[in-house]
Formats: sequence, structure tokens, C-alpha cells
Amino acid sequence: MASILHIGLPLAPPWLTPDEGVEIAARLIGIRQRMEAAGYRYTVMHASPLEGLEEFRSRLRKDLLDAVVIGGGVVGDPKLSTFKQQIIDAVTEEAPHAKVLEFDHSVDIEILVGRALKPL
Repeated sequence: MASILHIGLPLAPPWLTPDEGVEIAARLIGIRQRMEAAGYRYTVMHASPLEGLEEFRSRLRKDLLDAVVIGGGVVGDPKLSTFKQQIIDAVTEEAPHAKVLEFDHSVDIEILVGRALKPL
């Protein structure tokens, strides 16, 4: 079973309104359930540029991951490009075997992950 970690922004202001946070939380639960039904071990965690990536780095060292999905809130905001690069750097340093995927909502998450993990 492939193990995927989805990292995104916290579901609370200043990134989102409370209503947007509830909506995105429900969407993430649905994604996780779909991915688990498709046979993936799929975990969602949150981090922000304000709080840093220590918990994320710890998770990368602890869990054997096949891929890390960077959520659309980070991928889709040019102001967060430095934060996105910090996430990529953390994966490269702590879990170099894991693939880094950017989820921009243009491709269904199951297709994105499936393509990336498809055996050659």
C-alpha cells in the first residue's frame, strides 16, 4: 500500500474565512476517504510559513512515504512560492525517496498520484 502525505495550509484565518475553512476541511476528508478506498494510505497535515516545518520534517523522518502532495492553497498562491520551496527542500533532505507532487486541482488527485507512482 502506497503511503501519501498531503501538506497544506491551516484551515483557519489568516489564510481563509471560517466558512472557507469548513468547506476545505470537508473536501480534504472526501479526498482522504477516496484515496483510502483506492488503496492508498493517505494522511493530511497542515503547516504555515509562520509556524515553520519542524513537525513536517519530523513526520518525513518517521514515516516511510512514497509521495508528498503539496496542497492547492500553497501551489496556487505565488506569494507562497518560498514556502512551497521550503516544503520541497524538506522532502529532498528528509525523505529523498518520496516523490513531490503539486496539487493544483487541474488533475484529479487520484490520477495525479497514480501517474506519479505508476511502475515503469
